[in-house]
Amino acid sequence: MIKKILIIILFFAFFSTNVFANFKDIKKKAEVKNSVIIFPIKDESNYKSCSKRALRNPKYHKIEPLFKVGAPKNYGLDDRYNEVRGIFEKFSMPCGSGNVEACEKVKEVLLNWSKQGAIKSLKGPSRMNDTLSINLHINNPFIAAYSFAKQVISFTEEEDEIIKNWFKKTVKKTGNLMYNKKVGEGKAKGKPSSAHNHALTSAISYMELGIILNDHKIFRRAFKNFEAAMKSQRKDGSLPIEVRRGGRAMFYQGRAMNALAVIAIIAENQGYNIWDVDFKGKNYHNLVKFFLDFAENNEIVFKYAKEMHAPGPATDYKRQDLVINNANNWGWLYAYASRYPDHENIKRIEEWSKNISSLNTYQKGFISNYQNIGHMPFGDASWTVVQANCHFLK
Repeated sequence: MIKKILIIILFFAFFSTNVFANFKDIKKKAEVKNSVIIFPIKDESNYKSCSKRALRNPKYHKIEPLFKVGAPKNYGLDDRYNEVRGIFEKFSMPCGSGNVEACEKVKEVLLNWSKQGAIKSLKGPSRMNDTLSINLHINNPFIAAYSFAKQVISFTEEEDEIIKNWFKKTVKKTGNLMYNKKVGEGKAKGKPSSAHNHALTSAISYMELGIILNDHKIFRRAFKNFEAAMKSQRKDGSLPIEVRRGGRAMFYQGRAMNALAVIAIIAENQGYNIWDVDFKGKNYHNLVKFFLDFAENNEIVFKYAKEMHAPGPATDYKRQDLVINNANNWGWLYAYASRYPDHENIKRIEEWSKNISSLNTYQKGFISNYQNIGHMPFGDASWTVVQANCHFLK
């Protein structure tokens, strides 16, 4: 009996070490294997949860280039860029399902912005919020849409060069990977700033840029941020930098988890599995477990959230700001559940669904989104880059 236990322990020790070794190789040696595909176009079996609907009068969907950024200093982004992304998604989303007319509109916008050299300067009072405004609302969705369009319609070499050069400038200008910096105060003191949700969003931009430029070094940068975030989690699965944020503690835990999911999916689409990376029990499963534990007992986040670090409008840390039908809060679940349908975390959600009347609002959020997998799409994809219930599914 003792011998069997030792064999099991050695097996898991070898497996964990091997996964870690593989990640070290990925972080140092990963190469772009397909310079066109960031997220692949989905086939007809996925259309129920993807936006394929043809545009109505696409010529009326005007998106004029913006040149300056001016986000607030303390909290919030430059909302003009959020508005641009909202319009852009009207054709970038159906382009992601193969709609030719929508992809032609994507190409038109990209050429217009790149030829005019949009986003020439960051002049807001907060560079951190300026860079997130651009990475979240321009770089990430625009580069992903370029990849979709490349899979559907043709670009001349000259058009490709113009667009790629513009992306190269905007990503490098607004990159904020936060390497070699640490949080200086509060319950997250000493944690690497590269684990911050802003840095993770910037890492996605670099990862996408690396793919379209076929630049392996740029592509690999995101793995350093991914590792920093995974290692930064506490034993209970909370992300220290995120859960100190008052009534938006879980709001930001979810957003960081979305960013980590995007990095893992893009890596997967290039042939690398980083979903299973484990740093002595610090892994994606543990992040999910904390979210589930919170749903059952929301008080577990209060000891962190009461720090009230940049909570924005959510100033009551005992009321966590989570919206059931919001991909920014729940998008990661679509990726996770479709890859680990038999994991104990998912079994726990299924167990809750047997008695919905006894559940609280947060648990119902899990059930609602879990049951929606493969069905209705979300209409917004800021923190998920693409439609979570379409391009996140395995």
